[in-house]
Amino acid sequence: MPGSALVDSTNPLKRSRSAQFTLSGPAYKKQCSDDRTARCLHVEETSTDLRPPADLEKLLRRLAKSVDYATVKTLKGLVTGREQGVSCLTAMIQSLIEHVQSVVAKRYRGLAVDKKLLQAELYLEWLREYEFVLTAVEPTLKSRPGRRFFSILFHLIDQYISAVDAFQDGWHMSEPCSWVMTLVEEANDSSTDERQEAELDRFDVVMAQALQRYKAERPEYWRLSTAIGDKQETLARGCCLLQEQTGYGEQGYGGSEDMGLSLLFTTRDAMLEWKGQTAKVPENIDSGYETEL
Repeated sequence: MPGSALVDSTNPLKRSRSAQFTLSGPAYKKQCSDDRTARCLHVEETSTDLRPPADLEKLLRRLAKSVDYATVKTLKGLVTGREQGVSCLTAMIQSLIEHVQSVVAKRYRGLAVDKKLLQAELYLEWLREYEFVLTAVEPTLKSRPGRRFFSILFHLIDQYISAVDAFQDGWHMSEPCSWVMTLVEEANDSSTDERQEAELDRFDVVMAQALQRYKAERPEYWRLSTAIGDKQETLARGCCLLQEQTGYGEQGYGGSEDMGLSLLFTTRDAMLEWKGQTAKVPENIDSGYETEL
């Protein structure tokens, strides 16, 4: 699916990045879009009712205020639910995202015409609303929920990217949001780009902590190296798509676009390190276990 950059994607960041995420061929950027099916999360233009928060969101908001054993135990049981599978967690995360979108829509729908949001600012507001998730995760990692929190954060950022992609391509509704600028109306605002990347960096730090905690909880962590590698590739394609659609990310090496390689760098770097530790696996042991993610 073709993407239109909202902001100047050649605007370099102040920090340098490792070239570890070298792409293998010119078709990679197209693959970012082709390998991904965007899920349209509707933001109703006329409705004034907020979507009710789901159980997962209620638990996370409770943990963001105060960590207690009973809530952590309930959260572990809710997220684990192996008989329900990954699709159950995906549905819970989608419900959380839809509630966040409705909160942002209710807040900004009444803006005057000259106070419209840039699309990039809309995406930034969505990210900021996820702060309660990060606040809940950080102090709770000592309770050994590494796998659950990593799964929550992985699905959250994955579906956030899908929501941006859907909105960017105009799949969010039949009529445009009156309180969000169209591409024709938008001015080039690189400061929004930088603020968005700062929010992504915050998400990246917490997600990397959850990943490291997950790894520490697994004495035979090398058994999951293949599955973690697959997740890293999915996340890399998502970052590529996010850069393609919005222009977020620094200028690449040699003057070319970096295709999102600078986004969520810490987490993906740690995932690549984990993936590379397959050498610890004895020859007679299968290192699959992808279903545990």
